[in-house]
Amino acid sequence: MLSLYTGRAARSMLTFITLCLVARFGYSLNDVLIGRLARRYGRMEVAAFRGVSLGGSMLPWLFFVPRTAWSALGEHALGLLAVVSVTAVANILQLHAARHLPFGLRGALMLSTMAAGSVVLGWLALGERSSALEIALCVLLVGSAAATAIGTHAPAEIRIDVPRGAALTLLAATLMSGAVFGVKRLAQSTHPLLTAWAWEFGSGLILLVPALLRGGRGASDGLGTRFWTVAKAALPTAVASGASVLALGFGELGFWGALSGTQILFTAALGAIWHRETLGLRRWSCMVIAVASVAGLAFARS
Repeated sequence: MLSLYTGRAARSMLTFITLCLVARFGYSLNDVLIGRLARRYGRMEVAAFRGVSLGGSMLPWLFFVPRTAWSALGEHALGLLAVVSVTAVANILQLHAARHLPFGLRGALMLSTMAAGSVVLGWLALGERSSALEIALCVLLVGSAAATAIGTHAPAEIRIDVPRGAALTLLAATLMSGAVFGVKRLAQSTHPLLTAWAWEFGSGLILLVPALLRGGRGASDGLGTRFWTVAKAALPTAVASGASVLALGFGELGFWGALSGTQILFTAALGAIWHRETLGLRRWSCMVIAVASVAGLAFARS
């Protein structure tokens, strides 16, 4: 009986980690592609178009959602409104930060702050507890992933303003931690895939009217071109958000936040591939430590 329980726990942890890694790879693509567009178009417009386009690209997820989940979501309409509103503000702030910080540094600040916020919220609001070894591995994972980002060079099109960019990123990460806590509660009360769709679509829809009223703000591309450009860049998120919210059902919020640090590793790898950056011995070493930390977490938790 004990071996059966242990086997289920191990499979559950493996599923959780796999979903988190799939989500983080998709988010890393989104972060780079959407971040670039935020340097060309208005931040509110990019955030609005991204969310609205995901409402369409994530529709296949809804085939797996039972009808009862829709009525349950309606009962939590105010909670959903609060979550999408907070997310919309956080999205604008982090897109604005993309104009002042390199992707690596912004990612390190964003994800380490989200990890810390998720651990604190999980401990205070959900009663999550971790062993000293698990906490140490989480700190090692986030710290080594953040260290990987140091040294990434910014493209020529941004204006480096570290204090301003860091302040915007930290505020965005704090708000997003609260939003993810709300998403986890909604997923438990309704359905994870429905929550993921409503979360992304709602956070864009709530910004659409003010974004359209502001206009293109000097963009040379037409409205339709800008929308489809953002929609294509946001496609990886259609998979990432579904996998991310599903993962919240398999694991604790604090561990979810710690594993979000792996996104920095994917971003660094993409930077090396696309921009032919040399990672160097230090950054490769940090990546190895981060991967070992993930494996250690899986072993310790299962």
